[in-house]
Amino acid sequence: MTPPNLSISRHDPTEALDILDSVIVPVYVASHPDVIDRPFYTAERFAERFPGYAKAPGFEIAIAQIDGHPVGQAFGYTLPATTRWWNGLTPSPPEGFADESGSRTFAFNELMVVPEWQGKGVAHALHDELLNGRVEERATLLVREDNDSAQTAYRRWGWEKVGKLQPFADSPHFDAMLISLPLHP
Repeated sequence: MTPPNLSISRHDPTEALDILDSVIVPVYVASHPDVIDRPFYTAERFAERFPGYAKAPGFEIAIAQIDGHPVGQAFGYTLPATTRWWNGLTPSPPEGFADESGSRTFAFNELMVVPEWQGKGVAHALHDELLNGRVEERATLLVREDNDSAQTAYRRWGWEKVGKLQPFADSPHFDAMLISLPLHP
């Protein structure tokens, strides 16, 4: 059940960069207490990656607030035709699977909720807010192999594992998942 005092706002790249230090990074830090001390997951490393996400075509971020306080966020962008997203996917995908047109796949980069609001419908509300109304035919995401609660939630919401990826040289390997769009025809 979603909290009745939950509000979600959507922001374009310019707005997102304006609130990077005041909202986005603090929510990231608060929502990653189990890994924030690992090099790939530090606040600094996240803040370095974020402008690259924001520059991507179709970037959008949804921010959840409870009584005016940020408690979660989700963001992503449309994969361009020249994307490296699928590079290194194992097992090797079938012919045409990784072909991108610049309008085929939405990369659901991050979904995060601060611990005290996890398990209360905030993540699902953010997920649906960011994906509903998208024109792409599918969405993809990467989830940590050891994040059992996220893995369970994504499967419950209709995502299917398609393989494993390591998006950055200093990142861990992630499970790559896919869902067809629209979510609710």
